[in-house]
Amino acid sequence: SLCELNPDMSEAFALRGWYDHVVSVGGNSFQPIQGGGSGPGNDRQITIAQIKDEGLGHNEKPDYFKVRGWVTWFRKDGTWNYPSNPANKKKVIPQGDQWFDESTQSIVPTCERRYVLSMTISDLTGSNWFSAFDDQGKMLLGISADELEEMKDVDAAKYEAVWLNANFQPYVFKARAKTEIWQDERRVKCTLMNVTKFEWAQGARDIRADIQRDFGL
Repeated sequence: SLCELNPDMSEAFALRGWYDHVVSVGGNSFQPIQGGGSGPGNDRQITIAQIKDEGLGHNEKPDYFKVRGWVTWFRKDGTWNYPSNPANKKKVIPQGDQWFDESTQSIVPTCERRYVLSMTISDLTGSNWFSAFDDQGKMLLGISADELEEMKDVDAAKYEAVWLNANFQPYVFKARAKTEIWQDERRVKCTLMNVTKFEWAQGARDIRADIQRDFGL
């Protein structure tokens, strides 16, 4: 395929003229106005760059948003899962051939590993760190944490392929930005709440709706 910058054709001139007009009227025409936090039902579509540009997560309440993008890197050199009590999802520690649940002070015969992931998600405007848990991890990796942990010890090449193949797949991520205190330092943490496969036809309809809304068409 061939990509040409500013091609000499009428359609390109029309599109460039429209874009230049938008910027001259107001460069932030497509930037939603920042509020005092947005509820979990909020479906506001933003870009990765807007997370920092709008200071999301610095409000008193968490900010919820959606972003279209893809995972570009998983941090798997540290803890990416934890053993849990299948009944309550609480962390358990090994005790002989069984597991001890400190939250209930009880012994359970087996554990269920659950994802606790850290990753970078990118779009055309930049990248940002996100955290994700078990439901989102299964969606992104296509396999349970138990299965992947077992694969790590049995077939290292296949294990690495699971992580590699999960990169650069287009998704719609619903996330929450919230300020947390870590080692006496305040930082904004973005956590995935939901992950869905990106549908190109719906994406095109969303863009058309945005243009119609912004220009009263």
